[in-house]
Amino acid sequence: MNFETFMESIKKHIKEYLPESYQDAQVTIREQQKLNNRYMGLTVIRPEDDRIPTINLTDLYRQSYENPRFRITDVLEQISQIIQREPERFDVSRLTQYEEAKKHLFMRVSNADKNVQVLEGVPFVEREDLAITFHIAVEETEAGRASAIVTNRMMETYGVTRNQLYEDALANSPVIAPVKINNLGELLGRMTVDGMKEMGASEEEIREAKERMDEANQDNPLIVVTNETGIDGAAAVFYPGVMDQLGEEIKGDFFILPSSVHEIIVAPDDGRLSHSELKEMVTEINETQVAPEDRLTDEVYHYDTRDHVFEKAEAFTERKRAKEQDIGKQEPVKETAAEKAVHPERIKHKSTDMEL
Repeated sequence: MNFETFMESIKKHIKEYLPESYQDAQVTIREQQKLNNRYMGLTVIRPEDDRIPTINLTDLYRQSYENPRFRITDVLEQISQIIQREPERFDVSRLTQYEEAKKHLFMRVSNADKNVQVLEGVPFVEREDLAITFHIAVEETEAGRASAIVTNRMMETYGVTRNQLYEDALANSPVIAPVKINNLGELLGRMTVDGMKEMGASEEEIREAKERMDEANQDNPLIVVTNETGIDGAAAVFYPGVMDQLGEEIKGDFFILPSSVHEIIVAPDDGRLSHSELKEMVTEINETQVAPEDRLTDEVYHYDTRDHVFEKAEAFTERKRAKEQDIGKQEPVKETAAEKAVHPERIKHKSTDMEL
């Protein structure tokens, strides 16, 4: 069964799996556009419904079709349960009144070039080729956090500016989704040790493996930055003070590798790898290991801990080269009269040169 037939079957038969109260409901399937993602969404709307779930048929088809025991009746039953699930009640003022909304405000980061159409209707802040957007947490469910993106119309209704949204999101995001910083080597080490224990490895084998990993981690420490849920955690690197905190842990400048929209990897700028080599690495990982909807960008960024500048790694290299050239062009500092008096031999040498 192809995707078109799948959608037609869902639309035609879904009411057969719903109670009588849904028999006059309007069933629609249309393309939904979200940050980093497009999908075909199903809605079943009754006049009395004020909150209507949109069911991602694209994901549902992919998950179901991969199941060798796939049956369309099972999918219809699953959709029916989702539609009938009683939503948690929430305070509507969370979306309509800014004083309440800002308590639940947080930010996400996405690729600006890949989300042009979505960004046309929402306020956002650009950081290089990335877009920081603002979202309101509506409710927490087993599937994750339900949220609403702040649109230009909502911003006008609130009577606030984009800068105000940004400031409030910066302040509140660490509360809604606290930053989580892990040493990648230590994290992998713990996972490896746990795996070896489960496989019955001896204490000596575990100790030797741990020593090798600790040594490798000291030579090339990598840090993973995300949030406590691990969802849309790449934005955490833009929380106030986080980049400076990372600089203190790494003891210097560092590169930022966008692993996905969910986390980023920080690597010390110790001269071992150039920004072009790192960019090739990120591009290859994105193409082979990261789902399209989770990809952030192929760019590599750099943070200058001295000047507190976040920029593309290539821009940092150019800025550093220009700064070095400016220093080389500086004229020698002229001696003052007092300095000449302290070094009379310099005056004599200079006089001799002038006579020649």
